[in-house]
Amino acid sequence: MTKNSGNIAEVVKRLERRSRSDEQARASWLRVKNFIASAERHDGEGVEIGGTGHTVLKFEQSPIARLCNSGNLGNEEMRAVDDINAAFHAIAGGMMIKPQELEKHDRSHSEHNPAKLVAAERRYREWSRHWSARARRGDPTLQIVFAAVIDERPLYLIDADCEIRRGKSRVALIAGLRDYAARAGWVEPRLSAQWIDAAEGVFVLRGAIS
Repeated sequence: MTKNSGNIAEVVKRLERRSRSDEQARASWLRVKNFIASAERHDGEGVEIGGTGHTVLKFEQSPIARLCNSGNLGNEEMRAVDDINAAFHAIAGGMMIKPQELEKHDRSHSEHNPAKLVAAERRYREWSRHWSARARRGDPTLQIVFAAVIDERPLYLIDADCEIRRGKSRVALIAGLRDYAARAGWVEPRLSAQWIDAAEGVFVLRGAIS
């Protein structure tokens, strides 16, 4: 992870607080707000696609950004990046979401939408459970996606970490994100089946999944 990528949200919050009483800070806040908005993409109904503005900025210098800029990751894959990142940090941060009441007990994260986090956490857990089972049979897809999305680790180093041929982690990362989008129901059924089959075909398992 880049040194400053984790501080974007905090910087924005500080500028927003200062903007209420400081005109210069208000001008800075508006510039940052517009910059974040310009990084977002929406569909015709105004729904965020391809990740939120904060996510786009966070991954600006990462392998995710390079794959996106080169056209190898589309809206669905970037939506998967956003979902995995949000769910992972919510779980790691112990946000204690109660699905029945859509409440969080950690108020320090009040900028997040509880309902969205509940849904993201459910999708993430189901997806990671599937790939954890495959990992026990020698499939490093889950490790590769985590290394790229959570740790923002360069792909050539992920290749070395996983002891796979150069470029294989790139294939697995794209396939893993597409698999996430397919299992989340974000693509039509025929494409969904193709993406799931393709992801499971990147690595050969050592044996049957128990």
